[in-house]
Amino acid sequence: TQRAIDAYADQLRAVPGADEFLAERFLPEPIAVAELERCAPGTLGHGYHRFVVDHGLEANLARNYRTFNEQLQAAGTLDRLPDDVSFTIVRGFQLHDMLHVLTGFSPTPLGELAQAGFHFGQLQFPYHAMRTAVTTAHVAFVNPTAITDAMDALVTGWMVGRFAENTHFHRWEDELDTPLVELRDRFGIDTAGYRAF
Repeated sequence: TQRAIDAYADQLRAVPGADEFLAERFLPEPIAVAELERCAPGTLGHGYHRFVVDHGLEANLARNYRTFNEQLQAAGTLDRLPDDVSFTIVRGFQLHDMLHVLTGFSPTPLGELAQAGFHFGQLQFPYHAMRTAVTTAHVAFVNPTAITDAMDALVTGWMVGRFAENTHFHRWEDELDTPLVELRDRFGIDTAGYRAF
């Protein structure tokens, strides 16, 4: 409903740092594989390179998100969404794999659920809300044997995201040479004590 769309937009703008993030509309050019290859072990860039290569995600790395955003807009896919919300969705797609590296959640089905929970814990956003709703409906009505694993993954991600500083407005492309340990400490990303996904 329009009321829900407006509420999501209001919640986004209320997050600290949103004004600067939304005014800048930062969607950088794709990062070259060679740029990541030069990053020292233990850094965000090295971890990102390993994540992309080990899981065959080079196409994601090469995608031009400015063009992707323009294509979505031209196709009418984002027509009912306020500009701030549609931009944040596209930037979220761009950051998704890099934030996997920060959280340590794998690109397995349960790791993706944990990552979705992390995003949802940080931004109460339509995509993540729908992902959570669809998952819980699926385990309730189709596959009840997956309830424990699915909920453990979602709740773990949610709790890690809720206790961490907001990661969605940061220019992670400027942190490629920063050690992961330092970034996790700075943003309070702590998965100790939680089940690994």
